[in-house]
Amino acid sequence: HGAGPRTAQRLAENKIDVLVTGNGPGGNAASVLEKAGIAVYAGAGDMTVAGAYRAYKAGELSRV
Repeated sequence: HGAGPRTAQRLAENKIDVLVTGNGPGGNAASVLEKAGIAVYAGAGDMTVAGAYRAYKAGELSRV
């Protein structure tokens, strides 16, 4: 419990602009990410990191 919001807070502390993920964050983590202005894109669950990056750059992921 609480791992998602803590991770989201660490991303914010490190000034991350974008998070690419498989399914999207849970409610509490999503709130932290939104308040920090971090854009979240989902749909990369079955991709490699390189594939997820290409999909993000090509606009193929869903913004959540």
